[in-house]
Amino acid sequence: MKLRKMLALSRAVGRNDIENVETLCSEALAADQRDLTALMALADAYWRNQRREDALTVALQALEVEPNEFHALRIVAGVCAERGEHEPAYRYARRLLDSDKPRFTPARAVSRLLAALSWLPVVRRLKELVHRDERETESSYSEGLHWANGYVRWYESRSQTAP
Repeated sequence: MKLRKMLALSRAVGRNDIENVETLCSEALAADQRDLTALMALADAYWRNQRREDALTVALQALEVEPNEFHALRIVAGVCAERGEHEPAYRYARRLLDSDKPRFTPARAVSRLLAALSWLPVVRRLKELVHRDERETESSYSEGLHWANGYVRWYESRSQTAP
């Protein structure tokens, strides 16, 4: 994804402008069906806007590209659990617990590229947004692990037979 499109996508995600997120991600995916940034931005936008089935479809595509993508695993496990499909939800929750901590976000990569221009007010504002995004990512990671731990414990305790 080109820098200009990535910046536009970051703005659209930040504003929760799902129509613009869909447009930008569709363009990126038309050029490269395996664009993980576009897939995850789209899956996350659907997830946050309660479009669970759409989020599931896109998250599964992201897992084909990167099998240990933390947020994709969380979305798939969550949708399966909400549907009452506990066996697949458990499998994805276990994978979630074993996955790596998410890497830095696309916005942070953009911020690093623009570090030489940090004297500009717009770039300083971007850095503030990046720091906020990093805090939200850390919080999301912690919440995802907490959810997965609870779900795995619940599933394993209900599947144990009485002595």
